[in-house]
Formats: sequence, C-alpha cells, structure tokens
Amino acid sequence: MRLPKRPKQHTLESASFKLFSSKIPDSWIIREVTERDYGIDCYLELVNDDDELTGHLALIQLKSRQFISWSNDETYTLTGVKIATSNYWYKLSVPVFIFLADIDKQELFMLSVNYWIKRNFSEFTKQKTFNYRFQKSSIFEGKDGVFEFKFDFYYEHYRQQFENELLFFLTNLRHFQDFQSKHNNRDFHLGIESTDLIYFEAMHRNFRFLCSYLNLSNKIPSLLELKKNSQEKFGDERNYELYEDDLTEWVIEFEKLTLEIIKELKSFLDGELAYWLNINPTVYNYVINIKDDGQLPYP
Repeated sequence: MRLPKRPKQHTLESASFKLFSSKIPDSWIIREVTERDYGIDCYLELVNDDDELTGHLALIQLKSRQFISWSNDETYTLTGVKIATSNYWYKLSVPVFIFLADIDKQELFMLSVNYWIKRNFSEFTKQKTFNYRFQKSSIFEGKDGVFEFKFDFYYEHYRQQFENELLFFLTNLRHFQDFQSKHNNRDFHLGIESTDLIYFEAMHRNFRFLCSYLNLSNKIPSLLELKKNSQEKFGDERNYELYEDDLTEWVIEFEKLTLEIIKELKSFLDGELAYWLNINPTVYNYVINIKDDGQLPYP
C-alpha cells in the first residue's frame, strides 16, 4: 500500500522554522502568516529590554539548506529568488530579512534585504536575476547575533528619516557653518533669542540623528541637559533657556562633527553609488564634491 510522502523541501522548511524559533530571544514574538506565496514566512515583533511591546516589526523569509557549502571567501550565494519577489520586498515599508538555516550544523545566518539591494543596485535594476550573498560572519547566535540584527533592523527602520535628515543637513550646511561662526566666543552672559534658539534646536536634532545613524561619537549633551545646565548657571530670571556661554562651550564640537558627518556621508553614498545615481544624482554629486574641510562645491 502506497502512502503519501512528505517532500524533502517541506521537511527543511519546518526544520528552519524550528531553528529560527529557538534562536530568537524568548520575549520576541513570531506572528505567523497564512499566505507564504509572496516571499514572507512570518512577522517578527521586537520586544525591548523592559519586556515592552515596541510595535517594531520585521518581515522574515526563511531559507534552508541541509548543509551550507561556503566558498573560499566564506560567502554563500542564495540563488533562485524571483525578481518579482525582490521587487516586492524592496517596496515594503517594513524591513525584510532573509534567514538562511544550516540544518546539519543548526546554524542560522541573516541578511537585510534592502541593505543588500541598495549596495548592489546596478544588478537589481537590470530586473533579470538577483542573488543574495551571505557572509559566514553574519551568523545569528546569542547576544551578538541579536545585537547585529537590531543594528541592521533600526538601520532600515530609520532609513527614510535618514534620507530626509540628509537633505536637511545639505540644504542648511552653509547656514550651520555661519551659525557656528557667529556664536563662537560671544559675550557669555547674553541670552539666546527665540529665533536663534529654534535654529539651534533644529541643528542639534539633525546632528544628533545623523551621528546616531552613522555611528559617530557625539559628545554634545541633549537639549534637555543643555537647558538644565544653563538654568543652573544663570537662573531663569531673564526667561532665556540658553545663553551664549552654552553655545560657545560646544561650538567647536559642532564644527568638528560637521566635518565628520561630511566625511562619513561621502563614504556612505559611495557605498551606494548606483542607488544614489539612480534616485538622486544631484545629492550624490553635491556630497562627494564637498571638501573634507567643509568647503562647499558651489558658492
């Protein structure tokens, strides 16, 4: 009597899901989907260190191999993903990750889809075949794996805000530099008027976000800390939230950060050359022509 046989691929898929479930933190939530024909196997909701639901979701595609045969440069190329599926992933507003399971070794490797697409945009735009290359070092294991995943997740989660802040930085760069020069070594007890204060807060917010996103060290205190320190030094009888002393104290750091952000943006955009030349060549050409000393390419 013949009985139905379970396909080998179905067994591997189940094994990869069990492995994935066993590797993620216990507090994180897997939300399964009923339709898996569109390149998504499940949603993953991140839970913070205080066990609070964040509402931050990642979309997960699971791939499995009985045994991953790594190349000499410790990479493995995942082929066979339909270009329509990659297009779908690229257009989604939620970060998508591919997790590749080695069933024999019980190891799991991850790759951020949009990061890979933006870094290989020329091949992607050909709209023929598009492969994903995994690094052996991208293993998802323990606290280090969770840290790397969260880093990559928030890199994509805040990507649109980054592009907005990048444009804000570029359109205001000359004004930032003038503002920093204007408030260097002024009479320390003068209060900052509301117009300058609003501009300073916008600059502070922009620099703080870009430093965080680009992983740059930023020694400048938060606005709340600056204002608190200012009140402790000068009191609030004149109804100023900040004084020139506060700006003078940190203007050198702002000038330093301006140059560091410029250098990092040039490197960042170079790494996504084809992407930026496709979506906004004006921004790319402007950034790479800014001098490392902050001199702008156009008067």
